[in-house]
Amino acid sequence: MLTLIKVTFVALLNFAYITIFNTRKIKKMSSDKAPLEARKILKEKLCLSLIKAAKIDLEVLYLDEKGYRKLKREDGIVVVANHQSNLDIPVLVAALDLPLGFVAKKEMENWPFYSMWMKMSKCIFLDRSNPREGIKSIKKAVHIVKEGYPTVIFPEGERTLTGEIGTFKKGSFKLATETEGIILPVTIDGTFFVQNRKNVKINPNQKVRVTVGKPIDLKKMYLENSRNLSEIVQELVANEKK
Repeated sequence: MLTLIKVTFVALLNFAYITIFNTRKIKKMSSDKAPLEARKILKEKLCLSLIKAAKIDLEVLYLDEKGYRKLKREDGIVVVANHQSNLDIPVLVAALDLPLGFVAKKEMENWPFYSMWMKMSKCIFLDRSNPREGIKSIKKAVHIVKEGYPTVIFPEGERTLTGEIGTFKKGSFKLATETEGIILPVTIDGTFFVQNRKNVKINPNQKVRVTVGKPIDLKKMYLENSRNLSEIVQELVANEKK
């Protein structure tokens, strides 16, 4: 419980700090540079602090580091990962040296501090209960990815209840297929034991492994494979989980 209090305090304190001292600077920047600066600040001033506060032992493995290092923001990168915990977001941001944004559920748009920084960093709020609005959000996200802002999706739609990887929803892959860019499969393993849906308590001193898969260039994918994209990526992600 003490770790939960500590992590919550760090989150609130750092959100307040970056809001007071960085918001005005970001709003004065050009529209193309501001989101990148917001994402950089969130990584350096928030996510890394949360990882430290939760005492997570983070390990990053690459299945194709050469291919990963060649990626450019302009390629249209969509990171596809499994979802174990609320800590998956700071873990991914800390693990990958890409300026990441996220597709988040609509309810988060009302969260203090979080909502404002999500908007400044060009993240997307997705309303799953309203298909028409959901389509609009995906189209907006496609535009953002094509502009060169890598974006993360959790195709399970929600955090796992068991620790096992759930079904990857086909609809989640519209962002990737309509972007026609690069899918980067990523496996998160261990955040479930730090904190999960069954308990808000945070268990410190846990090892978390992030496995960065081989990038998938959708422009080079055969049509028959693209039709089964969700199953293919789900298998790639699941194969790297212990």
